[in-house]
Amino acid sequence: LIHAALDRFVGAHPPPAPLPPDAEARLIATGRAVFAEHLARPGVWAFWWPRFLRIAGWFAAVESERRAAGLAASRTEVEGAMTIPAPGGDFTLTATADRIDRLADGGLAVIDYKTGTAPTQKQVLAGYAPQLPLEGALAEGGHFDGIPGRPVTRLDYWRLGGGATAGEIAAAGRDIRALIDDAAAGLERLVATYDDPATPYPARPRPDAAPRYGDYEHLARVREWSSVDDEDTA
Repeated sequence: LIHAALDRFVGAHPPPAPLPPDAEARLIATGRAVFAEHLARPGVWAFWWPRFLRIAGWFAAVESERRAAGLAASRTEVEGAMTIPAPGGDFTLTATADRIDRLADGGLAVIDYKTGTAPTQKQVLAGYAPQLPLEGALAEGGHFDGIPGRPVTRLDYWRLGGGATAGEIAAAGRDIRALIDDAAAGLERLVATYDDPATPYPARPRPDAAPRYGDYEHLARVREWSSVDDEDTA
């Protein structure tokens, strides 16, 4: 709902034009229209709507500042795809970027809205959160619909929690060039590895870094086997 409200608002007030003086009120009105069908749900009304009101104030202020600094253009919820050669045949990477901005210096900023926890720079650098760097690779190659390829100079998470801190911008890392190149090379290596018929598909390739929820753990009966002690397996 928050993504949809921001998408609609930015589309209605595209850069480089400055935001209207009543931008916060307009964003709240947009949010009310998006949330309308869901406000009967207690969790939405009591939890997310108050948070959205705080996010709206933060977003309107930040957006006004960025436009005053020379934000040239912005696209939201934009789809892209890139095909890479692999041992088992072409592999296609698809993505939907929350937002891609063209900055005053001509570079691109790829932005990921996060209403939950954003990855840390350490996690991104280690390759555990490759989504944003891979979107950067697509953007540089001109693989997003309607966005010519340009150098990506920013990879940012916009943390939209709506709590005591309504929002904040966190860079995915310091060396954007290295993050993009490493993520793209890592994807190629990973695809080549799994194209090898001898490579097994474990439910949790890295148990120490596994997410809280996995798509395949139930198929591998991970919890069941994890509860078996040594005597049961003897």
